[in-house]
Amino acid sequence: MELEQVGIPVADGEIRAEIAGDGSPVVMLHAGGLGAQMWDDQVEFADERAIVRYDARSHGRSSTAIADFRLEDDLLAVLDHLEIPKAALVGNSMGGATALAFALRHPDRVDRLALAGPGVPPVEFHDPFIRAEHREQAAAIEAVDADRYISSMLRMAVDGPHRGPGDVLGATRERCREMFAATVRAHHTATGAILEADVRSRLAEIDVPTLVVLGELEADDLWRMARLLVDGMPDVRLEVIPGVGHMSGMEKPGEFNRLLRGFLR
Repeated sequence: MELEQVGIPVADGEIRAEIAGDGSPVVMLHAGGLGAQMWDDQVEFADERAIVRYDARSHGRSSTAIADFRLEDDLLAVLDHLEIPKAALVGNSMGGATALAFALRHPDRVDRLALAGPGVPPVEFHDPFIRAEHREQAAAIEAVDADRYISSMLRMAVDGPHRGPGDVLGATRERCREMFAATVRAHHTATGAILEADVRSRLAEIDVPTLVVLGELEADDLWRMARLLVDGMPDVRLEVIPGVGHMSGMEKPGEFNRLLRGFLR
């Protein structure tokens, strides 16, 4: 499937997006540190719908942030530029947090939400495994050691607390390594930070059909945030994919796509 490349202007830069297909639009929002290519196994949805995927600011081919910004504002810029009045939003991790914040601020622009291992802003981490990797990443930044930083990101976001690198399915780990490396190379000079909305205290206001997908082997913090959504949102269901971690759509795309296709229909 050939994807059309689009540059979308935002404050202080540009968002690089890809579009394909026709029909009801679906916008795919990637996890932190990765890029639009994490959705390569979901491009098949362009046979049924218009799909849009893009690199968030300070990720992939998009501009490096030089001032603080909100991811949901960039999503609004993408929809407005492409003249999309309303879309289904599919987000993994940071992308899920973006989708939730956007749905809270712009409910008239959201058809439904499909969230894989989503963060719930303001995102808090309590899991000792994740906190230890955050300390390791901070030490790697201090030492200006990109390989050390990427290795920690892979342990935290791909392997997870319950398995080793050799247990990750398919080429998921190497694909994520390439995306992490591309983001580090292109955006290590970023001076702008992501500003988070308070979504957690207002979940009851997000009244759109919502699917939450969790990998069975997710860290405890992701299970905790999923329970916040199930308990706090009016129209939500939870599906668990066995034997995978945080990158469920990459590790088991067949199962993930079956759930997503059924939900979107």
